[in-house]
Amino acid sequence: MAPSGNYYRAGEFCPNADAGLSTLDAQHRTITCKLISGREHWDY
Repeated sequence: MAPSGNYYRAGEFCPNADAGLSTLDAQHRTITCKLISGREHWDY
């Protein structure tokens, strides 16, 4: 979960510190922080 208490969503930027890490979104699907187009994003 984000520091705000909300679930991360695919497509959102993620912190560089989370690069390569995985978590669950609100629908309990696994998302991973990946480098996409030069920035880290949460993706399935």
